[in-house]
Formats: sequence, C-alpha cells, structure tokens
Amino acid sequence: MLGCCGVMAAIEAWQRQSLPLQHIFILVSLALMGWMLPRGKTWFRYLYTAMEMGLIFYGTTLGYLHILPTLYLIVLIRSCFLFEAPGRWVVAGLSLLLYMVHQIQYLQTVIPLMLPNVEQQKIWMHQTAELLMFGLGLFFVSQLVSTLIAERRTQEQLSLAHEQLREYALQIEDLAAVQERNRIAREIHDSVGHALTTLNIQLQTALKLWTHDPSEAKPFLEQAQRLGKVAMQEVRQSVHTLRADVVAEEPLEPAIASLVKEFEHSTGIKVVAHIRLETILPAQMSKTIYRVVQEAFTNICKHAQATSVQLQLTQTSDRLHLSIRDNGCGFQAQIKSSGFGLHGMQERIAAMQGSFRVEAEPQAGCCILVELPLQEGLQ
Repeated sequence: MLGCCGVMAAIEAWQRQSLPLQHIFILVSLALMGWMLPRGKTWFRYLYTAMEMGLIFYGTTLGYLHILPTLYLIVLIRSCFLFEAPGRWVVAGLSLLLYMVHQIQYLQTVIPLMLPNVEQQKIWMHQTAELLMFGLGLFFVSQLVSTLIAERRTQEQLSLAHEQLREYALQIEDLAAVQERNRIAREIHDSVGHALTTLNIQLQTALKLWTHDPSEAKPFLEQAQRLGKVAMQEVRQSVHTLRADVVAEEPLEPAIASLVKEFEHSTGIKVVAHIRLETILPAQMSKTIYRVVQEAFTNICKHAQATSVQLQLTQTSDRLHLSIRDNGCGFQAQIKSSGFGLHGMQERIAAMQGSFRVEAEPQAGCCILVELPLQEGLQ
C-alpha cells in the first residue's frame, strides 16, 4: 500500500510538475515506523499509533493524493501486533471515523464543481459505497491478521510444548535407565548373591570335614561345584537381561519347591512349605515372589542362625499372601531396615503395588509378610 501511494505521488508530481516532498516524507516515515514496532509500555504503543494516524491525517489535509486515507489499514494491521482485541477495535473505529471525515472533506471540495443534482447523488452513493467497503476492509483485515497472529502464537506454544516434551522424554529415559540398573542390581544380589552365599557355606563345611574324613566332604564339594555353575548361569542371565527381558520361566510352585530343596540341602535348615495357588500368576508377579523367597532364604542363611523356616503362599480372590517365618535370633526391625536385601525386596513389592512388612524381635525370629493385589479377571 505504501508503494501504491508512492506511485500515485510520482504520477501527481509529474502532472503538477512539482515534487510532493511532504507526502514523500509521510510515506518514508510510515515505512520506517513499520520496522520499529514498540514493545514497551502501553502508553508508548498508543503514542506510536497516534503518531501514525496523525501523519496520515496531515497528509490528507494537503489537498491531493486521494488514496492516502486507505493507509489507515496499515495502522490497523500494526495495531494487531501491539494490542489485544479491545485496543484493535478502538483503532479500527478511529480509522473508520477519520476516513469518514476525509470522505466528507473530499465531497465538500468536489460537489460544488458538479452542476447537475443527479451527478451529485451518484457521487454521494459512490462515496458511501467506498465508506462501506473501507469498513468491511477494516473488519476482514483485523480478523485475518488476528487469525494469523493466533496461529503463530499456537505454533510457538506447540514448539515450546514439543521442547518440554523432549526434555521430559530425556528425563524419563534417564529415570528408566536408573530403574533398570536398580532392577539388574537386585537381580544380581538376589540370584548370584544367594548362590555364592550357599557356595561359601558348602566350602566351609567341606573344609572342616576334609581334615577328618575327605569322603564326607565330597558331597559338599559336589554341591559347591553345582552352585558355582548356578552362579555362572545367573551372571549370564543378568547380562542377558541387558539385551532382552524375555526369559522363559518355570512355574512358580516347582521353582519354589526346588529352591526349598536346595536351601535344606545346603544349610540343613528344615523348611515347612505350604503353597496353595488357584490360578496361574502373571510372569512378573511369579518372578517377584520367587526373588523375595530367594532373598529371604539368603538372609536366613547369613544372619538368622535358625533351625526351621515356615513358608506360606496362598491366594484369595483378589490378593496374594506370602509369609516367611524363621525361629532364629531375630533383630530390631526399626534399626535394621537399610540392608540392600530388605530394600530390594521392598522395591520389588512396591513396583507391583503391594505391601511389604517385616516383624522381628531379638531372640524371637523374623517374619516377612507380603501382599500383592491380583489383576481383575485373572484366570
């Protein structure tokens, strides 16, 4: 629009044989002001808009360049970047009012030069149509620019949201890596730690028996060798879980029965096991229960000095109940609660939305109580 006004100024300058310096100054000023939209206080933005309107109004009072009042559209477009909806409509209303003033001034200049009343009526109708078209132009330009600005803001918000999501994804990835390391640490502690603890007991027993009767030490050495193989398998399994976590697991009841048999053979501690499962448990739940029993047996073997253990695993309609009780030396449950084994069991149960509780007293043994919720519709 500024370019069109510039062309019109050049045509009128050629016709009048004079250079319209004031109009050129107005057009250049409006062009330069478009490069420096204010971003400061509200009063400064209103002053900026008033200066634009003042320049256009002054240009129209010079008596020629009839296209100049249409530059109020530029003022409206710029106001869309400076004000919210109420301020934009104020600028649109003022622009329409000033345009109307310019049209009246133009008619007052042109109509006396036209003699027939019919021609005057046509001029009035023409100018009225121009006024309506200019008002519609103001409305549609305001709506278009507002829509474009809203779309740009939406894109900026989407970009910001995308960046935040990317940061959250990185945080979740780091958290998942930490959780995976903790899970693997629990696996190694529960499986390899159990096997190596039992292996150490077998070797200690074999060493004591070797000086008296090597033949009696032989079964313990064979058991130690078997446990060494088990430990190696567990290490390989833990390494394998770094690549994939799809492992074929045997059913829970025979797995626990095998664990009980191994524990009794290696420690001489009698285990009374009562297992009653009415359905097939999910693989993750079976693995959690197995690791808790395994870690409990490891702790009993290391610390309890027990002679018997009672294990109960039962299932109700909506929950799975596990209790492991020994008759060992016990401990203060409030004090001894920071061990890695107990902490690992708590983490496993918490991950399954279950409850974990330890009941222990000095010289009164220890009891581990676990409850896990069963999924609805589990068959």
